[in-house]
This record gives sequence, structure tokens and C-alpha cells, in this order.
Amino acid sequence: MPKTTNAEGRARPANGPRPARRRNRDQTITDILDAAEALLDRKGPDGFGLAELGREAGVSFGLIHHYFGGKSGLLRAVLQRTLRAMGKEVQRIQEGGHFWDPDAPAVRVVFDTFASKPGFARLMGWGLLTGLLTAEEVSKDSEADRAALDAMIETMREGMPKATRLDAAVLTTLLMSAVLGFNLLRPLLVETRGWTGRSDDIIREQLVRAMGALSRPRGRTT
Repeated sequence: MPKTTNAEGRARPANGPRPARRRNRDQTITDILDAAEALLDRKGPDGFGLAELGREAGVSFGLIHHYFGGKSGLLRAVLQRTLRAMGKEVQRIQEGGHFWDPDAPAVRVVFDTFASKPGFARLMGWGLLTGLLTAEEVSKDSEADRAALDAMIETMREGMPKATRLDAAVLTTLLMSAVLGFNLLRPLLVETRGWTGRSDDIIREQLVRAMGALSRPRGRTT
């Protein structure tokens, strides 16, 4: 079996578990979530178990249960981490006054978040179909981020003449639906249509234009 070396220079199997090491809570959780994202990208949400995840992350099966209470809790945590990171980046754009820049940076953030994490769209779709994501869970998980989401919707509304908060919320929903649907379809396009990264770029630019045309924010020509 081929060997690789770890940070201390000791050899270990290339495909073997990571070596045991002292951990703190935050680093352990990060390692588990990172390993879960890697498995999601390769196998999808129902393609691996917690024992395999433990080997990938270099932690015990029991430790995963301790922090997440099982696979459902783990998968919700993966979703929450990515959504919050995406939300913080959109909020940063909003606070910098660039939300309605001509290149629509917020739209790009949403698109690129999904594009960089192939397993994320699969997990969202799977979660909706299997009941992992319920109205109760989404409401509970998003409570801490509600102020940021409300601020984003208000920023969108302020840039849309005569628009209401409902109009802005609908536009947000259209954006998320378009990006989610495309990323669920993308693997099929790659296999059957020779889809490439360049094709992704074209879709991204078309989406930017479409969102701009729908919103028609002040200060921009259509």
C-alpha cells in the first residue's frame, strides 16, 4: 500500500485514517464537517455512514454522536455551516454598499457557493425530499440569522422602485431556486452534454443579467 507522510514526517497509508492527535472541541467539529463535505461531494448524503466519516475525519464513531447526535444532526450542521458562511459574505457585500453593483456580487456569491460544493445542492434536495429539512428545523436553525436575512431583503427592496418586501423575498427565492435546480442538473449535463467550467461561467453571467432585469434597481439602465 502506498505511503504518505503526516505533519510530523511519519509514514501512514495513503488511504488510511488520519493519525490520532490532541483535539479541541472547535477543531474536532471543523474536522468532522470538512470530512462530511468531502464525502458528500463524492458519494452524496446517503452514500456513507458515520463509521466511514469517522475514519475520514480521524475521530471515533462515538465522538460524532456526541457532537451531532447522529447522522441527521450532522447533515443539518453541514447545511447550516454553508448557509451561514454564504449569508455572512452577502451581508459583507451589503454593508459595503455593493449589493447593487453592476456585476451583482451577491448573485455571484450564491452561485459560486453552490458551484464550489457539489454535495451541497444534493444535500439540500435530499433533505427536502426526505424530511431532513422541515419548516420547524429551518425556522429554528435560521433564528439566529433572521436579522441578517431581513436586512438583505430590505436592501434588495430599497433598490427596487415601488417594490415591497414580498417582491424582494420572491426575487431571493427565484435566485435560490435557479441555483439549486441548476446544480442538481449539472452532473447530468456533464455526462450527456459535455458541460464544462466555461458553461458554468455562461450560466452565471446569464443569471446575473436576469436578476438585474427582474429587480431593475435605481441608478441602473435596463
